[in-house]
Amino acid sequence: MKSKSTQIAIQLILLISLLILVNLISQNWYFYIDLTEDKRFTLEDSTIKLIDEIDDVILIDVLLEGNLNSSFVKLQERTKEILGQFKSLNPNIEFKFSNPSKGNVQDINMRRENLRQDGIVPATLFIVENDQRVEKLIYPFAIINYGDRRIPVNLLEPIGQGESEEEAINRSSMLLEYKLASTIAKLIKKNAPIIMFTEGNGELSGDQTAMLETLLRKTMSTGRINLDSTYRIDPEVDLLIVAKPESVVSLRNQFILDQYIMNGGKVIWLIDQFFVNLDSISNNKVYIPRPIEHGLDDLFFKYGIRIKNNVILDLENSKIPQVFGVAGNKVQQQLFPWVFHPLLQANMENPIVKNIDRVYSTFPSSIEILNEKESIESSVLLTSSKYSRFQVYPSINISFEIMRIEQRPEAYNKPYLPVAVLLEGEFESFFKNRVSKEMLNGLKQINTDFKENSSTTSQLFIADGDIIKNLYDATNNRISPIGFNKWERYTYKGNKDFIINAIDYMLDDFGLVESRSKNFELRLLDQVALRNNTLKWQVINLVIPPILVILLGFLFSWTRKKRYTT
Repeated sequence: MKSKSTQIAIQLILLISLLILVNLISQNWYFYIDLTEDKRFTLEDSTIKLIDEIDDVILIDVLLEGNLNSSFVKLQERTKEILGQFKSLNPNIEFKFSNPSKGNVQDINMRRENLRQDGIVPATLFIVENDQRVEKLIYPFAIINYGDRRIPVNLLEPIGQGESEEEAINRSSMLLEYKLASTIAKLIKKNAPIIMFTEGNGELSGDQTAMLETLLRKTMSTGRINLDSTYRIDPEVDLLIVAKPESVVSLRNQFILDQYIMNGGKVIWLIDQFFVNLDSISNNKVYIPRPIEHGLDDLFFKYGIRIKNNVILDLENSKIPQVFGVAGNKVQQQLFPWVFHPLLQANMENPIVKNIDRVYSTFPSSIEILNEKESIESSVLLTSSKYSRFQVYPSINISFEIMRIEQRPEAYNKPYLPVAVLLEGEFESFFKNRVSKEMLNGLKQINTDFKENSSTTSQLFIADGDIIKNLYDATNNRISPIGFNKWERYTYKGNKDFIINAIDYMLDDFGLVESRSKNFELRLLDQVALRNNTLKWQVINLVIPPILVILLGFLFSWTRKKRYTT
């Protein structure tokens, strides 16, 4: 009897020791096998490469904690899974989950005010407590800390039109890896990327790009450069933005831009083809816009695209106000669809813009991709909708009268017109075989040689200069968000996501954009089959498991009794 008791005690001690050992190992070693068809739990190679290069502690404070509904619990669990994978690859990754709404009222209010100053605003969540529907504030954010720098990451994508909360959470889960990894990549960069905006040719002013520059300055340096005042764009400039020039860019300045590209520089071109003013339209029954003479058409043609002299009309559009009557002495206005302000759609096959919202545009033109060279790859990022057409200059007639006429969908028969195109590869200089003596002397003064072919680089062409523009109110020094429609009082989030994603892609050293191509398929229950087979599934889930446990218990008891009685 004593030997049996000793044996049982030893087995028990060994079992407890084994459980403790397994728990200690599991705390420092994250192991999983991804058996899903869409490989949703497998990190991209680019993400793994990034995490491997982290050489100092990164602390991630996830604020998604507290009493959550089932949808947000899924987002929380997915965040834990990804951060667990990060930590298993590199112990320098540390993370915790905290609830900003926990504590006394004074602490909560102070914490919320600090978060608000960092641009972290709560989302409203409705949950059921004690049979009552209760409104709660949650913070679906992660704050990533590296040294003395910190960046908040919004883990939640907004619910789109006609979309359920479950679908929005699913989209948010798809983008978690990209959001977390791309933010970490920005933080660990030894030198902040430099982005310069050109000026001197009527480009958007600092007030009009203030919101974009504010967003970029969290991890990058921004500034202005006047091409008339320089002989060369510094090669240390990582990206140049030419935002809506309204006067001729001289041949001299085109040469400076060309040689910047030939030396590996990257450029985002935002180009308007016409001057259009809504006040002028209202003062004229028929308004023919005046072309903008920016002088860049030949340069673009050499690089492989043509921004056409047309204006796109689209049945999927934003609205502007129009007077429809007078009541007493008060003018009555109403918002009407305005076909000249298309809501552009993203090319969902391209990971740069996959899953972004519609992009608000004003009088865009279409882009033609010319005969592609083997050394250059083109990608269409934004297009008009299925119901679009265009008017070609000088036959462009813009009139508010169009809003009084019912538009026939069959007349909008030019679908998916490209408005934003990315070119990547090796470009040939526009000035090849046509370099003047003056140009060569200029290069000699700065001790550099003429380059007629570029290394691998990229250029983004956008046929609407206002896509990145914010409104500025000088009376109170306030700026609007990017994509804000002042008439609808609505912000089209796609504008900001588009330009930020494009910049991130063009400056990405790891290829993290791959993780934006993940696609989690929602496998919803068949409600009809569920109703017809309710009893069967209740029996399978509620009755069979206890029966199996009882049977195994009897089997174990019988085997043990038989073993020791013999």
